[in-house]
Amino acid sequence: MKRTDLAAPKRLLVATLAATLLLWLLGFLTSLITGPGGTNLGTFLGYLDPLNLLVTAIAMGVGGYLEGKRFIGMALLIMVVFWIVTVAILLQIAKPLQDAPLVPILAFNRMQMAFSALAACAGAAIGAWLRMKRPPRAFT
Repeated sequence: MKRTDLAAPKRLLVATLAATLLLWLLGFLTSLITGPGGTNLGTFLGYLDPLNLLVTAIAMGVGGYLEGKRFIGMALLIMVVFWIVTVAILLQIAKPLQDAPLVPILAFNRMQMAFSALAACAGAAIGAWLRMKRPPRAFT
């Protein structure tokens, strides 16, 4: 096996951890700056938080830059897992108040879910593109 073949899973893990931690950190900092409600924009299909979408694209862009094009699928997986956890938490909160809270939760968040997945993939793709454009390292 080549040395690069052994380093690839480690690089993917590092890129995933870096993107996830950066996503949480930037999300926390933006919530401190914008306060409750953030920059939510109401649409007829749900709400959008453009600042959160930018944070997602930046964090996944860093992951894409660290790993390359293999990270695009991982970025989508990260967002799917985050949204599953978010919906599960919202269900636990809403259960005592409503009989069937899943439909309203999904209806309210559907635009943000779709656009955050798109922002994650776009950010990872841009990061991977920037990685390809960087000059090669000289080994001494």
